[in-house]
Amino acid sequence: MRFSANISTLFTALPFLDRFAAASAAGFAAVEMQFPYSHKPSELVAAAAGVEIVLINLPAGDFAAGERGIACIPGREAEFSAGITQAIAYATALHCPRVNCLAGNVPEGMDANACWDVLVANLRDAADAFAMHNIELLIEPLNRADNPRFVLEGSRHVLDLITAVARRNVALQFDLYHSAAAGEDVCAQLARYIGQIGHIQISDFPGRGAPGTGTLDFAKFFKTISHLPYEGWIGAEYFAAEPDFAWMRNHTSSR
Repeated sequence: MRFSANISTLFTALPFLDRFAAASAAGFAAVEMQFPYSHKPSELVAAAAGVEIVLINLPAGDFAAGERGIACIPGREAEFSAGITQAIAYATALHCPRVNCLAGNVPEGMDANACWDVLVANLRDAADAFAMHNIELLIEPLNRADNPRFVLEGSRHVLDLITAVARRNVALQFDLYHSAAAGEDVCAQLARYIGQIGHIQISDFPGRGAPGTGTLDFAKFFKTISHLPYEGWIGAEYFAAEPDFAWMRNHTSSR
């Protein structure tokens, strides 16, 4: 198993650009990040010397204000299109092979079906643009316990969306925390959809802490994934200012 460190949620006691070196020193060969756009690509490339960057997100609107993407929101298509261009510029500069899309919340008073149609059209545009640069488009279902108006509900809904988008470079981003918070059997879902999963992220539930801080059975999870045809990265995306990686030592092949 190969683990990547999400430096948007880990090592947060450090300035952002210092987290690449911290991840490398902790034993990671790769990092991922949520939104790299507050730094120039050249700054990130210089800071990342020695580690691979395996995932970034598309711009997702005003995240601090509660927006969770804009891909499904009618009237914001031009903003989404600009985000595609920006994400491509960063992904190509960083040699990052995959970009995750947060689909967004259904606005109050707006028809969910209309949002679905906008989402499908926007993701087709993104997938087509990404394909020209050999970038994979990922779609992540955020749980509705934390995000009650999120347009997608669980892994099955994302698979329906992938079918509707009908592009070869689109896959599911499977996040254990969101799957568990949605009431899914995470190991069963993992086994069921493994052929359509492009990236995996882990954190415990509840609390979104390190494996072993909540109720998820990580021994079962690691055993399950070890028997599945998955050779991608597993992103450690939990919140820890000064993280400890004792949980990883028996499962890593990151170097």
